[in-house]
Amino acid sequence: MPEPLVKAVSWDTPRKGFSVTYLIQPPQITQLTRRHWDEIEIDASERIWVLLGSAIHYILEKGKVPESQREQILRAEIDGLTITGRVDLSHHLKTSEYKVTSVWSQVFEPEGRRDWHAQLNLYRWLRLKNGLPTDKLEVCAIFRDWQQSKSNDEDYPEVPVSVIPVPVWPDEKVESYLKDRIRIHLEAQTLSDGELPPCTDEDMWSKPTTYAVMRPGRKTAIKVCVSMEDAISILEPPEFIVTRPGKRTRCEGYCDVAPFCTQFKKYKEAK
Repeated sequence: MPEPLVKAVSWDTPRKGFSVTYLIQPPQITQLTRRHWDEIEIDASERIWVLLGSAIHYILEKGKVPESQREQILRAEIDGLTITGRVDLSHHLKTSEYKVTSVWSQVFEPEGRRDWHAQLNLYRWLRLKNGLPTDKLEVCAIFRDWQQSKSNDEDYPEVPVSVIPVPVWPDEKVESYLKDRIRIHLEAQTLSDGELPPCTDEDMWSKPTTYAVMRPGRKTAIKVCVSMEDAISILEPPEFIVTRPGKRTRCEGYCDVAPFCTQFKKYKEAK
């Protein structure tokens, strides 16, 4: 890796305080990150997409839209704590967040990820607390791995950018969610590594074990079942069943603190 790239993707200190991005993260990940910061080792090549995301944000700052507000840093108080957030773009009554992501996030979650929904609604809460009304939310997804050759496939994006409308939560839902996230993060600060609240299947981007009914000479499955019993019930000679083991995608390839995670250690031992 060229030294300028290595330095560009290196961070000196973990983030502190109660930011929106901090609050929407699983408390186990945030606490392990802060506690083991000096022990975490990351291959610089794995952070190239992070660099690309930062570059995209920098370039978009140059894209001037009349009467727009870009890269706003907002603050508001709740229960004696200061919540902060950096809003990518606000134009009239609409707030937008740019995400450099995999095209498969659009294919599998066409309405956008739940943490994106939470992030945008917390940004809206911050704007309202600062006297900035907002009634529309959206994610502008930029697909780093989009392929033109697949653009005519069903459910595949036609172009490498997609604007995803985000539903606006009722004000009471936003405050309830915000207070709950503050509570679980404050509680996590008092717990040892082994006592931290475990990540959920959604947090871990888990994929369940499935059972594919295959036919000799055919590359694709006749049907993919969620249980062996279901697969056996439709099996006909000379068909056969291939077990596709489940996977915790985030833990196994995208979590920097997996080496310090008791939950992941138990998962590996059980396999």
